[in-house]
Amino acid sequence: MDAKRQFRSMDLFAFTIATTITLGVTFLPFVSEEEIRNVWLKLLVASFPYFFLFALLYFFTKKYSDYDLFGAVKQHVWAWFYWLIILYYIGSTLVSGIHFSESLVMITQTYLLFNTHRWVILLTFFLVVAFGVNYGITTITRFIVSLVFFELFVLVVVIFIGFTNYFKWIYIPPLWPTDIVTFLESTYTDLARYAGVIPLFAFLSFMKRDEPILLPMSIGLGIVTMIYVLLSIVVVGTFGFEQSIHLLSPVTALVQAMATRTGVFERLDLFFLVFWLISYYKMMIIHIWFITYLGNRLWPKVKPIALICVYLLAIFVMTMFSDYFVYKGWDYHNTNVLINSLVIPIALILYLLYKKRNNEVNHHA
Repeated sequence: MDAKRQFRSMDLFAFTIATTITLGVTFLPFVSEEEIRNVWLKLLVASFPYFFLFALLYFFTKKYSDYDLFGAVKQHVWAWFYWLIILYYIGSTLVSGIHFSESLVMITQTYLLFNTHRWVILLTFFLVVAFGVNYGITTITRFIVSLVFFELFVLVVVIFIGFTNYFKWIYIPPLWPTDIVTFLESTYTDLARYAGVIPLFAFLSFMKRDEPILLPMSIGLGIVTMIYVLLSIVVVGTFGFEQSIHLLSPVTALVQAMATRTGVFERLDLFFLVFWLISYYKMMIIHIWFITYLGNRLWPKVKPIALICVYLLAIFVMTMFSDYFVYKGWDYHNTNVLINSLVIPIALILYLLYKKRNNEVNHHA
């Protein structure tokens, strides 16, 4: 699982895209149940806090040459608080893994394997995930870099085809009878789409020194935001407000609609779904690697494969005994996502920058 500081800006760019795009695209845009009429605008606004977070990460790497956020936290806080932070991130990622796994089962049973038992889908998927994560971050990153450009190409093709005669621009201009509170509440629910950037906190410690940091992360997030906005415009413009909000997976429904219009793209939906299964696999191995990385921080003598198996077993058991994932807007999951992807990282980085500045002042004094 260990890797030297070997990754370059292109790897960071691909990793940024890979951590965010899969789940957010699959469930666009119906999660914004409070207000769907301005969905593309809300997706744009929801990305702004993460650009701010990336700017803080950049300043952190300028002050801490090893780029190791969790290592710096360990040096500057109480031991019990450090353990609490690491355990919180492990627990939060496991909970997100449950939502992720439930959405995978939902899509698979709805569109591909109709009569397949839930446990068969999960067990098969997790065995492949364990095999992939065990190869370590170097192999994972190579896989991500090779996949991400093809992933973007497929999405661009879907967007391009989506702007057809069935598309209606009347649904697209922002509507402002909505009060600002409702708009912000609905934007709040879309923060979860960008929260996958959390593994970047660990990935930065494997970056080569003096490689660009802010630019590749910002470009990656900017591309993801643009994809989100354009897909939302295409879906809402094709299906309208009422139908879009009730679709299980609006983008999948959009691809299916394309497949029925012309024989050239017949069964394009199956290709799209198989492609997204690969993307789900990519997303899962990234997050299991991340919490394995954190686990090694607390229990360095435990073999990574043991941690991988424990994590996947926990997600499997909790997914099997939980209800199917139903999005509820203002729920605990969105609040937790806001805390672990924005509030805690921003607070920690500001604290670390403050400590570094104080140390520099005292040193010169």
